[in-house]
Amino acid sequence: MLLLSLTGLLLWHGGLSFGSLSLDSILGRRAAVINGEPIARADLKTRVKGIRAMLERQYGTDLFVGQRGQVLLENLEREVLDGMLEERLVAQEARRLGIQISDEMVQQELQKIAQEIYGTWENFQAQTGDGVSKEDLQNHIRNLLLYRAVKAAKVQPGSNPDIPFNLWLIRAKQNAEVAIYNSGESFRSLSSSPGGCCSGGGPVCVGQPRPVRPVDLRTESEAKKMALEAYQKANPSEKGLVAKVTGYGCHIQVDIQKDGKIVKSYAYQRGKVFEIS
Repeated sequence: MLLLSLTGLLLWHGGLSFGSLSLDSILGRRAAVINGEPIARADLKTRVKGIRAMLERQYGTDLFVGQRGQVLLENLEREVLDGMLEERLVAQEARRLGIQISDEMVQQELQKIAQEIYGTWENFQAQTGDGVSKEDLQNHIRNLLLYRAVKAAKVQPGSNPDIPFNLWLIRAKQNAEVAIYNSGESFRSLSSSPGGCCSGGGPVCVGQPRPVRPVDLRTESEAKKMALEAYQKANPSEKGLVAKVTGYGCHIQVDIQKDGKIVKSYAYQRGKVFEIS
């Protein structure tokens, strides 16, 4: 997540497209399928292209050059696809809940962003360049509004609004049926996705076993500390506890163990832990 976090509000423009007609779009190639709903490879490549162009304007045209640049690009592509998968899960949940975002709501949010961040639509165009259309931005704003609406629908009185939404999202990712297709063109493979695992060539397998991703030492240490504190707060007399951290792509899981047995599991996301079992 480090690369995309550097872009800040750039993620608001993650859905911007540049209108190119590719062989992928003509042939209808898929990047992934989540719960039976496909994500077109052309859409993935277009989104990556847009974010890459913005990053290069901000951090230099050599950002994705060389071996280090290739690693950054592969990480960007993987994170963009993960984000698109998450968007589809939220949209699917919104449909289940009967949530709809009107064109008027989108237009109001667009005007708010243009005024607060760029001053005017013309300023926005000047900042982003590349002929980004108003329609592209509206589509992405609609996704953001769906996130807000689904989160609001899951809020419990007196609770932190982020907690029930994050718990739902973790479970939705774990339970989703996902297949990821390797392209052999813009990147070698995506290492994992919510609910799926990767292998070379063709669609990757769906369901168990869940994929494992490396977790950096700093994140691992913080996740262990927070999970142990959460468990010991509820069980102050417990001793001899061990925390094991595993990265599953869709979330980082911390299993609290005693005498070799798991007594509680937590999900670690964005500096917080959530009880999941």
